[in-house]
Amino acid sequence: MNTALLPDTSSLAEQVRSLLATVECRRHEVAELRQENADLRQVVRSLRCDVGYWKSRHADAVKRNVKLQAELDQAKAEIRQLKSERFGKRSEKQSSTDRSNQLSDPQAPAAPKKRRGQQPGKPAPRRRDYSQLPVREEVVDVAEQEKRCACCGLSLESIGYGDDHEQIEIETVVYRRVIKRKRYRRTCSCEVPAKTLTAPCHQSYFPRASTARASGFIY
Repeated sequence: MNTALLPDTSSLAEQVRSLLATVECRRHEVAELRQENADLRQVVRSLRCDVGYWKSRHADAVKRNVKLQAELDQAKAEIRQLKSERFGKRSEKQSSTDRSNQLSDPQAPAAPKKRRGQQPGKPAPRRRDYSQLPVREEVVDVAEQEKRCACCGLSLESIGYGDDHEQIEIETVVYRRVIKRKRYRRTCSCEVPAKTLTAPCHQSYFPRASTARASGFIY
């Protein structure tokens, strides 16, 4: 038998061992690459969280800067107004009745203080006339169930309006608000206390005295 034709078993075993070593080395490299990839992904997730956090902080800073800028502009406007009132031309004009630049006599009796409001002997201020304003009439009617006699149920007869009330109101335009309350009279002979019925005045038509004076309410 010719032994030259048989493969060398020692060389084959050596090649197999070399291949196994190469495969094992590649396995270690793949495991290291996977670990490195996992670490990089963790870093990316952390950076994304940081980006979101700093974006929110930047948005808060922008809002805060806008608010501070508005407050600064408001303060500058108030300072300009105060300077204009303090050092403007009006402050340089002295009233003819201002005697603060003259020396007062300590022996002279002190002048009595004037009371607030209408001074005795002075004419009362003229009442303002609002007749030039346009008029918007509002009719205040009684409820439908009250337009009948409580005893017999016969319908009441309209007899016009009661006392008119005016109220000055300011909207886009100024007008006179005339409130007309409907009045009714019995057409029956029932014995009831009231012979006539007038629509009630709503509370919104009669504000408090202070509010009425402030809004120009006219009685």
